[in-house]
Amino acid sequence: MAEQPHFTVRGSASYNKTLGITQRATPLAATWIGDLRARFSDFQVNEIQADGSVLHLKNIGLGGDETQTTEAKQDPSTGSVKEEANQQDETLDGKKEASSNGNATTVPIQPEQTRDVSTEDVAALEALTDTQFTKEVMELYKDGAGAAHEKPKTVTSQPVDDRPKRGQIHQEIRRIFKSQIDTGTDDSGAILATFVPPRKSNNKKNRGGRGNRDRREEKPAGEYLHFTLFKENRDTMDAVNQISRFLKVKTQVVGYAGTKDRRASTVQRCSVRHQRSRNLAGLNGRLWGISTGDYEYHDRSVYLGQLLGNEFVIAIKNCEMVGESKDEPVSQRVEKMRANVDSALAHMAQHGWINYFGHQRFGTHEIGTHQIGTLILGDKYEEAVKSLLHYDEEIAAKAEAGEVPEEAFKRDDYARNQACMLFLTGKDIEKAIKIMPRRFSAESCIFRHLNRQGVQSRKDFVGSLIHITRGLRSMYLHAYQSYVWNHAASKRWEMHGETVVKGDLVIAQTESTPLVSGQDQDGDDIVNPIMDDDDDTPVRARPLTADEAASGSFSVYDVVLPTPGYDVVYPDNEIGAFYEEFMGRKENGGLDPRKMRRMRREFSLPGRYRKLMNRFLAPPSVEVRAYADDTEQMHPTDLDIIKAASKRNGDGGKRRREDANAEPTAKKAKVEGDDGAPATVDVEMAEEGAKETPATAEDASIAPSALEPTKIAVIVKFQLGRSAYATVALRDLMGDPPEETVTA
Repeated sequence: MAEQPHFTVRGSASYNKTLGITQRATPLAATWIGDLRARFSDFQVNEIQADGSVLHLKNIGLGGDETQTTEAKQDPSTGSVKEEANQQDETLDGKKEASSNGNATTVPIQPEQTRDVSTEDVAALEALTDTQFTKEVMELYKDGAGAAHEKPKTVTSQPVDDRPKRGQIHQEIRRIFKSQIDTGTDDSGAILATFVPPRKSNNKKNRGGRGNRDRREEKPAGEYLHFTLFKENRDTMDAVNQISRFLKVKTQVVGYAGTKDRRASTVQRCSVRHQRSRNLAGLNGRLWGISTGDYEYHDRSVYLGQLLGNEFVIAIKNCEMVGESKDEPVSQRVEKMRANVDSALAHMAQHGWINYFGHQRFGTHEIGTHQIGTLILGDKYEEAVKSLLHYDEEIAAKAEAGEVPEEAFKRDDYARNQACMLFLTGKDIEKAIKIMPRRFSAESCIFRHLNRQGVQSRKDFVGSLIHITRGLRSMYLHAYQSYVWNHAASKRWEMHGETVVKGDLVIAQTESTPLVSGQDQDGDDIVNPIMDDDDDTPVRARPLTADEAASGSFSVYDVVLPTPGYDVVYPDNEIGAFYEEFMGRKENGGLDPRKMRRMRREFSLPGRYRKLMNRFLAPPSVEVRAYADDTEQMHPTDLDIIKAASKRNGDGGKRRREDANAEPTAKKAKVEGDDGAPATVDVEMAEEGAKETPATAEDASIAPSALEPTKIAVIVKFQLGRSAYATVALRDLMGDPPEETVTA
């Protein structure tokens, strides 16, 4: 199927209804509409790590221009910009060394350059912790150089129960002490601080130049190389496939905590087993839309679910309130929009919103992933396989005739449609297998299995489904569960709203027997969201009695709903009956929610619980402003910040070209300089699909600031826990547009 145009909130109302997303919990003065992802960098996602800190890419590659960090330059307590700009990660054990010129020769970090801490930073740390802990950390930092060859000393804070506050403490200690104090959290929630001594250089060993680096990397400090992945216009699985191909390893050895959107600029922590950092650094500039850096060795891999959530910075462009007059001055429209959005966002921060599964859960092709899951659970395996291989006849015909677009992602889509046509019609099976792009792994698995023994295996549809990787296969089944859950949540809210009623499910805190173990295998981190602060063990649910529901001891934030399965209980009220009626419909598979075991274990579903309501992890923020050009970047990405720092340091700072055929335009993105004043950096528009026509010299000459701002952008920043969907939160913030505003 052809690539869809960039997602717009205008076109989502009818599709929302199909997916069961029909209710809202947030009152709005007026519904407003706008365009999401006019550029990929309009949708930015950064992982929130388990300690509460937001992950950012600080260095790219091993050395040279791309390894300069921005952390030191933004720290007012640093003494010399030049020395700090040359600071880089040396990739053997994750500890930082200073380099004289970015090459292999290293020099020791001078202790006297790192021992001064400003009084403002001391006061900030005391405000977050206490005077005693701050004093001990300061002593640890000042005495650290003398203890470089001794057993590392650790100081411990008082327990901190507030997880976001713990994350802030981790971040501040790293910033204040320039990453020379390593921090962790013990079981009580106390902060553990340990001095990280700088690596001493050995001039004799360093004479070997680059060869010396190879010798030092022969014995890495851990089995797994952890790295930060920055990607644009690639989903996580696509990026993992590309990285594994480059490293010539199986995709299974690349670990990640969660999947990230394709049409976005995202940052996440990953790991790869038995690899040297120089091998991974070699892919920078060779794989389009992918950059890696901040390498460290560890004894354990990054695994699915090893994150607290994600921080989103989303720019919504061409915003307007439904029914407003465009004849009003833009300044008045901005103020009205600001008041409307501020009110709605404040309500969401206090009351939350319905915790729907978002559009990403159901795919982007004409046949949704939940529809394929319905066929599999209904034992209609042939129909499921043919649905997976569904193709657009017009696109397939164009591809067959050689009418292929220039854009790489469109070429892949044309090749997929052509391959599916050739395979299903039997016109040329071998060619179909050959031209199917590798990133379409489900289709490739089906092709290989159905052709493994020629005509004899062409009817083994169930075998071809099982041959699909477990994570991808389970995605279709989980999508069906999500589809049912959304409809049940809408029915529950429609009938009872925030009122807790008899039969509502809550987690039985006294139960300790887990329903299931591990995480979802489709990479969407759908886990039991009810847990103790640091305990991910799933627990069972029970229905409330009438007296409990009326007691006020439980709120709507305690209510959970199950995804269909054989090991869950259903609400003991009208919602439980709704599961039976809804799933029993022919179009929904004619299934029984209490009979979810299958003859084939791969298609059996235990089910899980999901909270009815969701809330932000931290206070959200919003900016509303006028702008002129849709190509203007509203918020710099991590890659832009690295480039800005490089440019301020006077080295030219050209962002690495990740697509040699892309034509950049000279658009500008605002970035704060060292003194807090706005600085500008060049931003490449190499994102595929960002413009339908190639950039021209005329495009390059247009500076957004030179045009009259007539449009409105809303830039929202918020943090969500894992399994939450940003687009669902945005829908509650914006409202459903009336049908007459819906566009294709």
